[in-house]
Amino acid sequence: MYCVSFSGGERKDIFTGLYGHKADWDRKAGRFDPGARAGDAGNRNLDELSRRAMNAFDALRFKTEPFTLHELADKIKGREERPTLLIDYLKDGSERMKARSGIEVTKATYEKYERSTRYMQDFLLQEYRVKNFSLYMVDTEFLERYFHFLRLTRNISHNTSLKYLSFVKTVLFPAIRSGAIRDDPFRQLRLRAKPVYRGFLGQDEIDILAKLELTDPDLARKRDIFLFSCYTGLAYVDLKGLQSKHIHPDTDGSFYIMKARQKTGEQSIVPILPAAERILLKYSPTGNIRDFRWYISSNQKMNEGLKVIGARAGIERPLHMHLARHTFATTVTLSNGVPIESVSKMLGHATIKQTQHYAKVVAGKVKHDMARIRGLYQ
Repeated sequence: MYCVSFSGGERKDIFTGLYGHKADWDRKAGRFDPGARAGDAGNRNLDELSRRAMNAFDALRFKTEPFTLHELADKIKGREERPTLLIDYLKDGSERMKARSGIEVTKATYEKYERSTRYMQDFLLQEYRVKNFSLYMVDTEFLERYFHFLRLTRNISHNTSLKYLSFVKTVLFPAIRSGAIRDDPFRQLRLRAKPVYRGFLGQDEIDILAKLELTDPDLARKRDIFLFSCYTGLAYVDLKGLQSKHIHPDTDGSFYIMKARQKTGEQSIVPILPAAERILLKYSPTGNIRDFRWYISSNQKMNEGLKVIGARAGIERPLHMHLARHTFATTVTLSNGVPIESVSKMLGHATIKQTQHYAKVVAGKVKHDMARIRGLYQ
């Protein structure tokens, strides 16, 4: 065993892998007896280990940052050091996310972590005129400046900027836990997400779109796909990946969609409403809804077409694909009394808290509910 210790009395033993007879060991000198058979070789190995220990100590000491006895022991043993500079640490975290991409996390999630690292590099160059930054110097003020850089220089929304901060926090958590970053700079942040109004279509607007005469087959297809999303709550990426294998028959002759969400991997189960079933039948050459054949344009092309459709329908709010998901959650389900737990399952949310963002109640529903007690307060 090799022992390293600090002046405060803290010590740590390191297994050297060297062996010898007890009789050959000079306990007072802390070395092998030179006359022993393996004495010279053993002492040379001990000298090499001592040199390595001193070099490791000097390397950590001259960084001018605090270090622990465990870090010194790891360096002596030749273990790979964790990065001590911010960008190195973030890149290391992105690489770990890349290895999990497509298995535990989606490719889109990995790309967000990578983008967050690029933003941090730009921030350091603009605010500090450096390409890297010591982990030990990351504090609450640093994080606040990074947040304002995202908001003002990058023109990123308040809530999205908070998400980029959360990516940084996730990657830096081991450094916070080990003490490489002083205290926890995120604990003192006074930044909170702002409430966001998620627009949706009313039932009257859904009906207008469904009855709208469109002579252009391309626009008609985009309208039908948008309405199908309104009736099922499928996000664009999940709709694009929808296949016949995701549609299952139920015992009562109806059908339901069972598909893992592309974004989170959470399983969603959605009964197919008759209105959605008619759309699938429209695009089925065999009369079986599981044989539907349609082409889904890129999200940008879909949204461009929906703007034209919305204008022709006289709908003032801009139509876009994600509006359909909000509409399913609010108008089609919650406003018709479907429990939020069921809506959460259909949307493929991991928690009810995510679904509560969609829990808006249309004015007509409020009026209808209040009508039931109107007679009590004449």
